Amino acid sequence: MCNTTATYTVVGMTCNSCVNKVTNAVEGVEGVLDVDVDIADGTLQVSGHIDDSAIRDAVAQAGYKFAS
Repeated sequence: MCNTTATYTVVGMTCNSCVNKVTNAVEGVEGVLDVDVDIADGTLQVSGHIDDSAIRDAVAQAGYKFAS
């Protein structure tokens, strides 16, 4: 695997607590090197050895969904 960066749109983040939940969940995914959550845009940017399904599972476990 090589280092990549992916951007996701996450639905339902409304406060700093939401940002912390998503950040902590994604930081726990193996291979993730950097996480940046922008609440204003509703985006999640992840860098590292990204496993898309693991990122999506972590966000779902934190209680959030991705935009379709």
